[in-house]
Amino acid sequence: MRILPYLLAAASLLAFATHAKAVDHVVHVGGAGLVFTPSSIEALVGDTVTFINDGGFHNVASDAGAPMTFRCANGCDGDAVGPADGTPSGTVGWTATITISPAAAHSSIGYHCEVHGQTMSGTISVTNPVDLQSFDID
Repeated sequence: MRILPYLLAAASLLAFATHAKAVDHVVHVGGAGLVFTPSSIEALVGDTVTFINDGGFHNVASDAGAPMTFRCANGCDGDAVGPADGTPSGTVGWTATITISPAAAHSSIGYHCEVHGQTMSGTISVTNPVDLQSFDID
């Protein structure tokens, strides 16, 4: 019966463990004014952020010195698949998706519309997901 305490401990750990799964955060661009809605989000490494233009002539670009760079509107500059144009656009409904890279872990990614500057800006606060490590019971 010496193994019972170890089994109970392992079961407790498994009950509280969560499976890390990427989340898509949606940020609306423009529409109701010169805003990103929400203007501030929290994301994990591996999550995606999808920007959707609700109206107006906009794009979204990472701030200078950000831990990861992007420039997006009808897709993002440098996308390997699909449209790849981060030039500001007035097309309602354009979407662009970025994936939070490990280089951005434990940092903040500022972004803005190149047409409207810091008047229209937002922030992504990034943390690194924690994976439960495996262990052996002797």
